[in-house]
Amino acid sequence: MPLRRIVALLIFDSRNAGPAFGMRSLPAASRQMVYSAEEIDLELRITVQNDECILAGQVIGEGCAEGHVEISGVSGRSKATLNEVCEFTLPPIPPGNYSLTVRMLDREIEIPELELKV
Repeated sequence: MPLRRIVALLIFDSRNAGPAFGMRSLPAASRQMVYSAEEIDLELRITVQNDECILAGQVIGEGCAEGHVEISGVSGRSKATLNEVCEFTLPPIPPGNYSLTVRMLDREIEIPELELKV
């Protein structure tokens, strides 16, 4: 069976959201984004430490067992395996423009343009 390729759409970005009444806001150096790809959501958290970006997240939906996440850009490429609850953390990477791909058994979810900045 061929691998289905799906381009994820951004549905939430904490950088564009105003503070909610009674809610604590994320520290200025953190950003949360949620992408949707058909029946799968991809939640991303970007944290800045020592002028580098740490990207962590979770795949929300069925079928993420044995999956992995890969980020690539002009600064290089990095990969992480999804854990038992479909979470991942990539090693620190320099700010820049990247593409992110989540590969699972039957599908590949892509975020073609992901900007990481300090």
